Amino acid sequence: MKTKLLLCIATLIFSNLSRAEIVNATELKPFSNVRVSMQRMLHSKEDRYFLSLYAGIWNPHATLYDFVYQQEINLKGLQKGDQLILKSVDSANLENGQYQFTGLLDSNTGDLKALLSKSDHSFEQSIQFEPVIKISNKPNFIFKFYGLDNLNESYSTVLKQLDVVNKNNNTVAQSLTGFTAFPKSIGYMDINFDGYYDIVLSDISQGRSIKDKRYIYWMYNPKTQKFQRSPQLEKIVGFPDLHGEKQQIDFGNGQLYQVENGLLNRIE
Repeated sequence: MKTKLLLCIATLIFSNLSRAEIVNATELKPFSNVRVSMQRMLHSKEDRYFLSLYAGIWNPHATLYDFVYQQEINLKGLQKGDQLILKSVDSANLENGQYQFTGLLDSNTGDLKALLSKSDHSFEQSIQFEPVIKISNKPNFIFKFYGLDNLNESYSTVLKQLDVVNKNNNTVAQSLTGFTAFPKSIGYMDINFDGYYDIVLSDISQGRSIKDKRYIYWMYNPKTQKFQRSPQLEKIVGFPDLHGEKQQIDFGNGQLYQVENGLLNRIE
């Protein structure tokens, strides 16, 4: 029997916050070392290839799916500015040696001009990638982070506030508060496959740790142009591993969901 959860976004009312959760904004300090792990889901214009790409981080990596040969290639490497240089990390399982993937990424549009080749020069192909779902007037955000440090708790620092800044005019579009999250990294990915990126924070409130795999979801609502928390998703334990080529989310421990028309359907 399928379990269905509505992926519409809903706000939480924080009327029962403990005193430890209510923090005077003047006590918060800016954090500059928070990693934004952004997952891009791209496909080639002829739909032969699908690319799940984590870029803009110190260790960019990707998974390339070839639908013609039913092949999956895992890639890791370097990024210099907008240039990606990745190599296959599972070459032992690939015929004719290692793959190399080089490309130029437009961070604003998500378009990627790439060259896929083999180390033995037996294969070389230029590929033009674009976002799976192209959105006109897609928001262009950067983030500012604020939190507390020198705490006598399990974590010496915690993330308490995230400012969403419009990159085009450098104004704060929204301030996200009312949470206690892991301060070193956040996820920025399209959880419900609607073309808009959502924010995922690791919840360390109420004595939780990152090992508990509890997450806070701020889903972007294009109608209101705001991020809103999703209590439905926060009930699920496990990090959302997105399989964009199938529009599925794997939370681990057999929790596999299919996204269809805004519904999260559990696959038994």
